Amino acid sequence: MAGFDLVVKGKLALPGLEEPRDGFLGVQDGRIAAISGEALDGREIIDAGEAWVLPGFVDAHVHCRSCVDEGITATTRAAAAGGTTTIIDMPFDKPDRPVNTLERLETKKADIANEAVVDVGLYVTFTPSGPLEEVARMADAGAAGFKVSTIEVDPVRFPRIPDDRFVEAFREIAKTGRPVAAHQENQEVIFGEAARFKAAGRTAPLDHALSRPPVAEAEAAGRLLEFAFWTGAHLHMVHGTIPRTFDLIHWNRYRQGVTATGETCLQYLLLTQEALTEQGGRAKCNPPLRTQEDVDGLWDRIRDGRIDIVTSDHSPYPLYRKETDNIFDAYAGIPGAETLGVLLFSEGVSKGRIELDRFLELVCSGPADVFGFTHKGRLSVGADADFVIFHPTAEWTLRDEDLHYQVGASPYSGMKVTGQVCETWVRGHRVYHGGAVTGQPGTGQFIHPQS
Repeated sequence: MAGFDLVVKGKLALPGLEEPRDGFLGVQDGRIAAISGEALDGREIIDAGEAWVLPGFVDAHVHCRSCVDEGITATTRAAAAGGTTTIIDMPFDKPDRPVNTLERLETKKADIANEAVVDVGLYVTFTPSGPLEEVARMADAGAAGFKVSTIEVDPVRFPRIPDDRFVEAFREIAKTGRPVAAHQENQEVIFGEAARFKAAGRTAPLDHALSRPPVAEAEAAGRLLEFAFWTGAHLHMVHGTIPRTFDLIHWNRYRQGVTATGETCLQYLLLTQEALTEQGGRAKCNPPLRTQEDVDGLWDRIRDGRIDIVTSDHSPYPLYRKETDNIFDAYAGIPGAETLGVLLFSEGVSKGRIELDRFLELVCSGPADVFGFTHKGRLSVGADADFVIFHPTAEWTLRDEDLHYQVGASPYSGMKVTGQVCETWVRGHRVYHGGAVTGQPGTGQFIHPQS
C-alpha cells in the first residue's frame, strides 16, 4: 500500500500485545487505514525512534466549565499536552447553565466546534422534576451519558435528584442505552456531619475528609445499584474512593445481572487524606481523599479488574478559592486533564503495579467502550488516528508553571515522573509537539457515540 496521508514508524502499542512492537501505522483521512510490520509509504512520515506509539488517552470525567475562567479551550489545550485526545465533559456549566435540554446541548456542541483542541463527548443531565421528553432527544443528538447527583451541590446548576425521580428517569434512560451516573454521597450523612464539625470548631483541612465518611459513599452506591437493578439502566459509578464501592459493583454486575461499570480518579490512587494536612485546600475534592488502606485497596481492584476505568475529574479553581482558613469554605476540585495518563503510567506501569495492557484499558479503550466511542482509544484499523508518541523512561519533575491550565495549581506539583508525552495527534493532526501545544481551537470536534 502506498500514498497514505501520514505514516508513523515506531514501537506500536497494539491491542492484545504485552509490549509495543516495531511497526507502521498508515493514516488516511484522519483514520488508521493500515497497520503493518513492513514499511509503508506516505506523504508525511514520522519516525518515533525508540519512543512508544500509544493510543490517545480518553478522559471520561472532565469539568471544562466548573470555573468560568477555565473553559473548553484551556482544558483541551491541557489535555493535548498530557496525551489525552478525547475528553467527556460534564454538564454542570457555570454560570447556571446545566446542559439539560436539547437546545443547550446543541449550543455546547457548537462551542466545541469553535473552541476545542481535542475531541469532546458530552454528558447531559435532567431536572429534579418535570417532563422527561428531553432525555430521548438529547440521546439522539449524541449525548454520551447522563450525570446527576444524590447530594445538593448547587440548587440550579447541580441539584440533588430525589429518589423517586431517579427511578422515573432511570427507566427512560434505559431505553436510550446510554450510561447514567451520579455523584454518590448520602446527603443527610454529609450535611449532618459537616454541621457537627463546624459547631465544634473543627475546620482544619483534614476535617474535610473526616466529615465525609466512607459510609456516605457506600450507602448511595448501593441505592443507585438497586435503581439500576429494577429499571435496567446502565449505571456508571463515578469517582469511587473506597474499595467497597467496587465490590458492590462487582457483586451486582456478576451475581445480580446489573449493567454496571465503575471508575476511580487519579487522585484517589496517588494521594491520601494526609495531602490535606500538607497542602490544605489545594487537595480538597469531593468525594474526599481517603486513607492509605483505601488507596492500597483501590490498586488491588485495579489489578483484579473490578475498576473499569480511571479518570481525572478535572475541576480547576484559582488558589484564592482553594486556600482558605476554613476548609469548608474552600472550593472542591482538582485540575487533572493534563496529568491523567502520564501519572498513571508513572505510578502504575513504571513502578510495576500494573502492566501496559491494563494501563491502556484504564485510560484508552476502557472509557471509549463504556461510552460507545469504539473509534477511540485504540490503535486498530478503522479507528481515529489518535495517538501519543511517548518516551517511557524519560524522567522529569512536574511543576505548576509548566502546566497549561488557565487557572488552578496541581496537588501533584513536585512529583518525580517517569514517562513523558513527546507528541499528541488527534485524527491525524498534531496538536502537541516539543513542549508546545500546536493545535488550535477548532481542531477538536464533538463526537457522537457509535454504539
